[in-house]
Amino acid sequence: MTTIKLNNYYPHLTERITMEVSDEIAVTLSIGGRMCDSYKCRKRERGECSLDSTPGFEADVTRPPLTPEEIMELAEDHAALYAALGRLPPVQARRVYARFILGRRVTAIARAEGVNKSQITRSIELGLKNLRDILKNPC
Repeated sequence: MTTIKLNNYYPHLTERITMEVSDEIAVTLSIGGRMCDSYKCRKRERGECSLDSTPGFEADVTRPPLTPEEIMELAEDHAALYAALGRLPPVQARRVYARFILGRRVTAIARAEGVNKSQITRSIELGLKNLRDILKNPC
C-alpha cells in the first residue's frame, strides 16, 4: 500500500488529506500526472499559453460563433457524408472512415488489417472518387 496526498490530485481541496491506495492505483496516478505535465510542457513550447484565465477564450475570439443557419448546414453536410459513406463498399467505407474521420495514418490502418500499405492507399483513393461521384449525383 502507498500513501498519497489527495491535494496533489485535487487542488481545490482546502485541507490536507492523505489516503492509502494500492500500488497499482499509485502507479496509474503517477503516470497520469506525468502525462498531464508533459502536455502542459508541450503547450508552453508551442506558445499555446493564454494570458486570460478563462479556458477556451482564444477560440471564442479567433472564430465567431456559428449562426443557426450555419449549424443546420453543417448538420445536413454531415448527414449527406455519412449517407454517402453508407453507399460505399464496406472495405472502402471502413478505410475512408478510419483515415479521415478517425484521423488514423495509412500505415496504422494497414497494420491493423494485415495488408500492404499500397492496398490501403489505393482503396482510400477509390473510396474518395466514389464519394465524389455519390455526392455529385445523390440519386
